[in-house]
Amino acid sequence: GGGGGGGGGGGGGGSCSGGGCGPKNAPPGMMGYPPVPAGADMMNMMGMAALGGEPGLNQMQMMSLQHTVMKLTLVAPNKQELRKMLQGMLSQERVAEAHVMVGMMRMVGLPVDVVMYNLLMTAYKKRRQWQLVLQVMQQMQASSVMPDIVSYNILIDACGKAQQLQRAFAYYDEMVRNGLQPGVNTYTSLIDACGKTQQLKRAYELLDQMQREGVQPNAHTFTTIINACTQAQDLDLGLQVLEQMISCGAAQEVGQSTVTPYTTLIRACGKAFAVDKAFVVLRCMLDVGLKPNTVTFNCLIDACAKAHELDKAFHVLRLMYHYSNPPDTVTYSALIDACLRSQELGKAFELLNQMQHEHLSPSSSMYTALLEASVKDESIPRIFEVLHMMGGAGVRPSNATFTAIVHACGRAAQLDRAFDTLAYMKCVHVRPNSNVYASLIEVCVEGQDLSRAIVALQEMTQAGEAVEAAVFNSLISLCGNTGQAEYALQIFDYMRKVQVLPNSMTFRALISVTIKCGETVHAERVLREMACAGWEPELPLIESLLATCIARHEGAAALLAVIDRLQLHVLSNSVRQHALLPTLIECCASQGEFALATELLRKAAVEGRSLSREATAQLLTNLSSQETTSASALVSSKEDEQALVQVLQEQLVPPPSDAA
Repeated sequence: GGGGGGGGGGGGGGSCSGGGCGPKNAPPGMMGYPPVPAGADMMNMMGMAALGGEPGLNQMQMMSLQHTVMKLTLVAPNKQELRKMLQGMLSQERVAEAHVMVGMMRMVGLPVDVVMYNLLMTAYKKRRQWQLVLQVMQQMQASSVMPDIVSYNILIDACGKAQQLQRAFAYYDEMVRNGLQPGVNTYTSLIDACGKTQQLKRAYELLDQMQREGVQPNAHTFTTIINACTQAQDLDLGLQVLEQMISCGAAQEVGQSTVTPYTTLIRACGKAFAVDKAFVVLRCMLDVGLKPNTVTFNCLIDACAKAHELDKAFHVLRLMYHYSNPPDTVTYSALIDACLRSQELGKAFELLNQMQHEHLSPSSSMYTALLEASVKDESIPRIFEVLHMMGGAGVRPSNATFTAIVHACGRAAQLDRAFDTLAYMKCVHVRPNSNVYASLIEVCVEGQDLSRAIVALQEMTQAGEAVEAAVFNSLISLCGNTGQAEYALQIFDYMRKVQVLPNSMTFRALISVTIKCGETVHAERVLREMACAGWEPELPLIESLLATCIARHEGAAALLAVIDRLQLHVLSNSVRQHALLPTLIECCASQGEFALATELLRKAAVEGRSLSREATAQLLTNLSSQETTSASALVSSKEDEQALVQVLQEQLVPPPSDAA
């Protein structure tokens, strides 16, 4: 490069004494080019050419650009050649380099025109960098290059897309002041800017204004304002604009060239559940002789689906065939969705078969929708039909879907199918998670199938899946329903083996099972374990145990020993103060075991633990209100009951010292 301030030139062989001469041996007409700046001058020029907001260039890039511009000064390129070179850089996304090079070319006197600036502004507009678009415009004006209508259109569009509506209209006014006539692209950009800022009224006023000024809107203009109407959910105005477009199209054939505005409006009608208005739009298309395409029909079917208008959706399908638009995958997806929304599962499967007959591949979302609908309908054959098709297409349902399938099989009382689901998961290499196994165990419990439930539990733990205490609780409860206390105890032991902590529900379930099966010894043991684990047994559990002991015809001594053990090892101090003797006696009386109750009272008195006066009085009250339902008790136990009442009354008589 040439040296500053009279330094010798290198590279191109140029030589200057004051920085105002051209390169040595330059071709005719090139002697007037100033030298390419170097050093500090280059950095100053960089500050003018590369504008704020765009990343700076490194030294290698700067040297390469400097060398390129220096070579250009030697070959005297014309504007077309410079434009082509600039377009090549911009096509490679080298926007910052192109910007710097434009500045360099301008400073050395190469012909930089408005087209080059417009190319650079367009590149920044595509990057959504409206500030840089503005700065290029200012740089162009500073270099005495007059912006043209394209320049202003680019700037207005960039500001509009950035929702800088005030700036967009300011540059529109500047454009008019400079004597440039706004065109259709100018107004379309302003309408788009109004739409993006939710100023629909202003956008519609612009549509009227441009036509008053003799600027005819094109299809893109109408599409833009219709988009604004749909975004603002103003379908009535959208239809009004559509009618205006058709009216304009009678003279200008606007609206007969593209289906986009119609399709846009139909899609918006679908979102607003306005299916009748969607058909009005379709009629407008047909009236102007415009043939709807597949996308338009698909949007209309989707609108019917959202409005639960299944018959109308199938009418659109017939129209597609009539206008030689065969349905595609999206069409069938929308139709199947319409069937499912209308709870017409059979028709949805007919469409699926028709789709396959036409060699169209269903999407994964279609399979999922059909599978979920079949699960909801508890249609087990259809569930497995869809699973088979999904397997063939390489689509794998999620664990959540498989869990729902297992539950559906359980509700349909098809336990075999629930286990088939587990087998299918393994076949398609989907690892069942804890929810799947827990659901499988749950349906086994509901089906009273203990052996299969245990098999599922063992497989679950072997697979390393976490088991919740609730799973064990349900299995223990099932053992109670089937009268298998031994299995319940084994499940409890297995629970601790796999390090799952029992909760209060676990202990309650196990105690209930053992009591129900008459295993009072095991029930006492579990009660002790429950207390050791920090859980407080409820009094109804204790009463149930005592009632079972009484039913087993255990003697008074054995019963007193039971309550002693319970009060010592199981009950907390607060419950212990309640004392179990009144509870035991009341249990005896409720079962008609009055003789046993009397014996317990006398034995307790001998042992020095008579009932309190309050407990005695309460027992007498309960006995007087108790109805004996047993016929045998009415005869054989009457004397025993009277004897019990007499003993209780004797205990209510105060001692002589108290009477005195």
